[in-house]
Amino acid sequence: MQPVCQDVDRRGGLLTARVSRIVTHARSVERLAYRYGQYYDSYLATDRGRETFWSRDGRGAVAFARVGRYLNVGGGLLAAESRREALLAEVVASVDQRGDVVSFYNVIESDVDLFRAYGFQATKLGEEAVIDLDDWNCRGKSFEWLRRQINYCRRQGLTVTELLRDDFCDEEWEATLAELAEVSAAFLSGKPQAGELRFLDGSLDPSALGRRRIFVARSRTGRIDGFLVCNPYRNGAGWAFEIYRQRPGAVRGTIPFLMCDAIESLREEQVRRVSLCLVPCLRAGSALPGDSALVRRGLVLSSRYFNFIFDTAGLYHYKSRFRPHFENRYLCARPAVTVGSAWSLVRLLGVLDLDAGKLTRVLLRRLRHHRDRSTLAAPAVH
Repeated sequence: MQPVCQDVDRRGGLLTARVSRIVTHARSVERLAYRYGQYYDSYLATDRGRETFWSRDGRGAVAFARVGRYLNVGGGLLAAESRREALLAEVVASVDQRGDVVSFYNVIESDVDLFRAYGFQATKLGEEAVIDLDDWNCRGKSFEWLRRQINYCRRQGLTVTELLRDDFCDEEWEATLAELAEVSAAFLSGKPQAGELRFLDGSLDPSALGRRRIFVARSRTGRIDGFLVCNPYRNGAGWAFEIYRQRPGAVRGTIPFLMCDAIESLREEQVRRVSLCLVPCLRAGSALPGDSALVRRGLVLSSRYFNFIFDTAGLYHYKSRFRPHFENRYLCARPAVTVGSAWSLVRLLGVLDLDAGKLTRVLLRRLRHHRDRSTLAAPAVH
């Protein structure tokens, strides 16, 4: 695919014009991701480091990250429904002409047949946890755990507010962003990776928030104990709870308390859908016609033996407490997944960029609390 150039030529009088084009380009991608993005990660198309393929009429786009000849697409086809097939056809023609390999991630069920029709191999990646706000409430026995967290946090004096830029002067805003960065760094110190996961996971970039929304939980003293970043999709009818961080030593239940409060705020605005994002590997072990055995077996092995690197079991247990429904998500690759294309994703994600010291601490903590994990919720077999 031929991307729009994102480099800035600093020679002569070209700088202002090229910067203007880049800013316009970024805003155009943001508008498409907001209005037409159908996937929980569609808004990540606005993240730094992505290239963009534009349709010939300029009304559709695909955002991707390149590793050599491997193009990794997140966020889906950013175009009106009537133009998505034409956009995909243009992508395929460009990829075939250049000899690249393209992979689309988190493809929704309703798009899989379209991708197959254009020669893509479809393999299940996992399932997305989705809350339909028209029907969701926090009542009944099945929500008892959530209510305990909410009530405990309230008794401890925790409060939730949304961060709105206009409520802060410049100095206060900078101080608040610095505190968010502090909470995030402390949270990530308990993960085995050297840094944040990338590509299919966002990061908090204060200079490029766009339409993202940030909810924070504060203690009685005003300290931020946790925060939640929500990304829009489906023209604002859906919001993805994409980043959540809790300060070590914060009140127990801070994150579920934050999420429940944000859900209630969104319900009041007539938002229809909240995504708790993907649970990788979930019920992905059954073979599908023409799928990738390499990916399927890799997902099974990682969920069984490498949960200390990425805790899919703990992720499912936590998200299931909100009683969402789960929807299948797929990897669609053309012509097929290869060892090279699979490795390009691993490199992009950074999931194996491990810190030896942190990994050791995670393993020791797992050994000390291994009995607690026996009570994790187990997904039903469909």
